[in-house]
Amino acid sequence: MNLNVAIAGVLIFAAACYALLGLRLVVLRRDVGTVPIGVLFIVVGLWVVGGGIELLSTTFLGFSIGRTGHFVGTALVPIVAYVCFREYTGTETSATRLALLSFIPVASIGLAATNFHHEFMWYAPFANEAGEFLTRPTDWGPWFLFVHLPYSYLLMGTALFTLISHSSAVAPAHRRGLFLLAAACVLPICATVAYDLGVGPNTISYVPLVFAAMLPVYAWLIVGEQIIEFTPLAYETVFQNMQDPVVVIDDHRRVIGLNHTAESMLSIDGAKALRTPLEELFGTGAHEVYEALETGEPQRLLTDTGRFLHVQVSKIDTHRTSARGGQVLMFRDVSDVERAQSEVRKSEKLLRTLIDHSVNGVVRFRWSDDSVGERKLRSIFANPAAGKFLGSGVDDIVDCSATQIMRLAVTGMGDQEATSLVDRFATSAASSEVLDVEVRQRSAGMPLRWLRVICEPVGDDIAATFIDITDRKAKERHMNSIAMSDPLTGVLNRRGFERRASKRLSQSDDDATGALLFIDLNEFKGVNDRFGHEVGDQLLKISAERLRTSLRTRDIIGRPGGDEFVALVPDVDQETAEELARRLTSALEAPYNIAGRELVCVASIGLALYPDNANTLTGLLREADQAMYRAKARSRGVNDISGSDLLEKAM
Repeated sequence: MNLNVAIAGVLIFAAACYALLGLRLVVLRRDVGTVPIGVLFIVVGLWVVGGGIELLSTTFLGFSIGRTGHFVGTALVPIVAYVCFREYTGTETSATRLALLSFIPVASIGLAATNFHHEFMWYAPFANEAGEFLTRPTDWGPWFLFVHLPYSYLLMGTALFTLISHSSAVAPAHRRGLFLLAAACVLPICATVAYDLGVGPNTISYVPLVFAAMLPVYAWLIVGEQIIEFTPLAYETVFQNMQDPVVVIDDHRRVIGLNHTAESMLSIDGAKALRTPLEELFGTGAHEVYEALETGEPQRLLTDTGRFLHVQVSKIDTHRTSARGGQVLMFRDVSDVERAQSEVRKSEKLLRTLIDHSVNGVVRFRWSDDSVGERKLRSIFANPAAGKFLGSGVDDIVDCSATQIMRLAVTGMGDQEATSLVDRFATSAASSEVLDVEVRQRSAGMPLRWLRVICEPVGDDIAATFIDITDRKAKERHMNSIAMSDPLTGVLNRRGFERRASKRLSQSDDDATGALLFIDLNEFKGVNDRFGHEVGDQLLKISAERLRTSLRTRDIIGRPGGDEFVALVPDVDQETAEELARRLTSALEAPYNIAGRELVCVASIGLALYPDNANTLTGLLREADQAMYRAKARSRGVNDISGSDLLEKAM
């Protein structure tokens, strides 16, 4: 067989695969970036099939058709990659911008198709002395050299820069896929550069061959790694929907991000804020902001719009993430409270009424000398809410020392700790500052309660306000639980499982044993495709419940994604682990009654023992995953496989 014919056959086959993969992504429209990546594969397919037609052509007309397909790919791939990578990192491309960006590529395609008449793209001859068509001319035309070529490389470079520069905005668990996508673009780009510089033969365009060779890699990234099976904007969505204003600054105190609430409440334009010095951003409140940044203590500021804000600073933890350093300014609008306090100061009677009926506990302290002449803070007033929080009558609280009050506020706090906290209150009051702390309070027979204690000077006295923040703490725990759980099945998601399982292994004794199970539902894809996602979701929920029922309450269960589950089974020997795994295979073999249908979806299970097969979570996952795939391979194409045949142990 002629070599050119064989190569052309490979190219045409690869082009068909690219087209089918691209069409599948476009039709599914399931995740962020699906449609642009699908279009990108279709355009690459046109490029590759153009190369195949060039090799098969024996006439100038056939060669011109292949050449036009080649230039359709070279012209459109950069712009489609640009749109694809922007959407993948969370930035949409408007129709107007897309139309402007498409002008030069469309012109290049038209000039390539009519090049014979004007030679703007490349110069004749179109064949060498042996009569072979030249896929790369000896001389390029002015449009190609001075317009098409620079524009294409600039657009492709911008696309790659957009992809890599947004890596920090993507969840750490998914950054590997993003970098793999960027790395997969390197070889085709290098081949294109070499081709444009004249490296290699002129009678064959080897860039389509590179794309054909990269087809398995791209298919693996899409199907195996599932690089587009997540939304990179999850963090941004949470950030933008926070009810409190949040401003993020870098180590040089430049604003690098703020949410919509901050733009509205602080009357700041997000785009302008990124180019505005911090002191100009907050106007008269800049001093308080800098004070919070310097001391780390909460501050209260008055904005130019007349709003009172409570500002608290927290440093960005760079030890456990790859994020750059900086600080987060979190604001709480206390304008209503400030205005109310301003009004009640005009009337002592109104002030007392408000305090007496406040849901927050208020205790007022005054300096006095004790019997030995030592100055101490003693309470001179307490409202009913303070008695409720401190578990004592109002009369019993009055005339108590501040140390005694703090011991009541924090059950179990010793005299030394209480005295230290009171000293902090006194130091803050002496410098006319507000001290804001959060403490835990647990009384006998009562659930845990969180109190926020705000201490501030009031003339020569000091007022302590006790605020019940138990609900807020519960919401924070709930949000953390949501972030760690799979919303469909209720088990841990990948991140939650890895955190919980790693912590469990790290706390194990040196002689501890255990096992990790990796479960894959063999027929799930077929059920999902045949009966729809609703049935598939129900099947996953039932499978998760069977896992919980079959395993022990202390076992850690997670769903990394798709139709896969994992379970860490601590404190078991090999025999017990195998018995649990066999019980699990039997449970998952049972038919599923969903929407009036009886469905069968057996599961392949890989079993890895700790520490025999591995002594880290990563190692156990790897060994169990490989064992699961061996079990799955053994059951592929076998209809009556069941029981222990679905279980495979790590080697």
